[in-house]
Amino acid sequence: MQPRRALLLDAWVRLGAVLLVAILANLLAARHFARLDLTRDHLYTLSETSRAIAGRLEKPLLVKVYFTRGLEAPYNNHEQVFVDRLEEFRAYSRGRMEVSVVDPTGSGELEEEARRFGIQPIQYRYQGTDRAELKRVFMGASFVYGERQEALEAVTLLGTMEYEIARVLKRLLVDERPTIGFTSGSAEVDVLRAGGPLETLRAELAESYEVVQIPLGAEAGVPEAVDALLMVGPQQPVSERTRYQLDQYLLRGGSLGVFLTHVRPDLRTLRPEAIYTALESLLGPWGVSVRRDLVLDRTQNGLLRVPVRRGRYIVQMPVNHPLVPRITDLAPDSLVVKGLGQLIFPFASSLELADPLPPGVEAQVLARASRQASRIRSIRTVDPTAFKTPAPGEEVGAWPVLVALTGAFPSAFSDLPIPPAVSPISPGAGSLPEDEAGARITEGAPARLVVCGSADAVANNVGLVLNVVDWMVQDEDLIRIRTKSLTLPPLEKPDPAALAWMRVTDAIGGILVLFLFGLGRWLWRRRVPRYREVRP
Repeated sequence: MQPRRALLLDAWVRLGAVLLVAILANLLAARHFARLDLTRDHLYTLSETSRAIAGRLEKPLLVKVYFTRGLEAPYNNHEQVFVDRLEEFRAYSRGRMEVSVVDPTGSGELEEEARRFGIQPIQYRYQGTDRAELKRVFMGASFVYGERQEALEAVTLLGTMEYEIARVLKRLLVDERPTIGFTSGSAEVDVLRAGGPLETLRAELAESYEVVQIPLGAEAGVPEAVDALLMVGPQQPVSERTRYQLDQYLLRGGSLGVFLTHVRPDLRTLRPEAIYTALESLLGPWGVSVRRDLVLDRTQNGLLRVPVRRGRYIVQMPVNHPLVPRITDLAPDSLVVKGLGQLIFPFASSLELADPLPPGVEAQVLARASRQASRIRSIRTVDPTAFKTPAPGEEVGAWPVLVALTGAFPSAFSDLPIPPAVSPISPGAGSLPEDEAGARITEGAPARLVVCGSADAVANNVGLVLNVVDWMVQDEDLIRIRTKSLTLPPLEKPDPAALAWMRVTDAIGGILVLFLFGLGRWLWRRRVPRYREVRP
């Protein structure tokens, strides 16, 4: 074969091989892909839980994204990030997920379609150096799965996108949502009607659970349909009948969360008011007790609004308060507190675990105060200036404020008769159903118990309570995804000595490197002999 033809044939073979490799690589990438994520917790890669949820799709899922284009910061790249995350879910859906993106802005037909799918426009405000505008925009998505439909009305946070998508998919796949109950009857905090952070908590829980109120103390106990029960901040003694109903609920394998406060401050007079709940007789046999003290931390604490005099007026000012400890000592191996960073526990009491614990019961301390914290039995005022110096009787230590227990718990009423129900009309009268003694549970089934020494921790740590509820219903998948959605920790400011070295390095570091490079090159050239060309 002639050399020219051989070269031409070789070039065509090489070109064909390159095209074949490119086609095969694209076909392979369409079914399998990989990415390199060097972040510590793989924040930019779908978790195993999210992949498993996407892989559980059994029929086509249509995701219709309604997003207004051309938005300014901070929403200028939200659409692209959201669609990219949806595409990752689609890659693990085994071909059962389809994503479409439209901009309905200005189109009456598309806007009406978005509303039918549950996507409402939101107010968008932009303030720049040369213009300001206020308009309604679309930033949501609708998920249609057979006859079921869910919507994300507003995608405004980049850090929680994976969690929001996974939670929607899980709601579409689950036939019945678990039921979360909040007790009433002992002057508890009304989580179902309160505003502020508790309203946010209620809305977040309602996304995944049926949230109901459970009145206790009468004949009826906790319904069988309740998967997890929370008692938040009872302000009066819990009746013996209510304690018995809580005991029977835990023994039958329920999950119970108890958030107690022993001191309620009056922020107008700055005087404390003691609260007695009578729950010691219930929690003690289960292996945990809430001490009648207060945890204070003078170096690591949060804000509390207290009255401060300004001339002739008294105004409420936020000040750092030792009785609002900021907790950073969290159990590293617990999903309940993983990734939360820090928690606020206002007016918290320390907890103590029994030693030994009841047979078959295991406990884990989820949160402790710092080593500089202390606890004190009684106080006369909540004025922050009264805690500048240690008081007599203070005990320094990293006191537990949040614990979780699992196992088969013993009954606190094993040697006691069944308390009668208290009539709401005649509180002094009581009744006992005839068949209740036969239905009494004496041996406990595996259950879960969470005890916290601060009722105000519920309103101050919504993320923690969501994790606690997920753990109580044993839905740890959502916890794993939610811990990834937390914002990245801010950069820590270096100490003055390290900062000075950094400034010196920035100033002369580049010049020093160039000088050393030139010096090394000069020395090397001196060592290498030079040869002159000798011409004949």
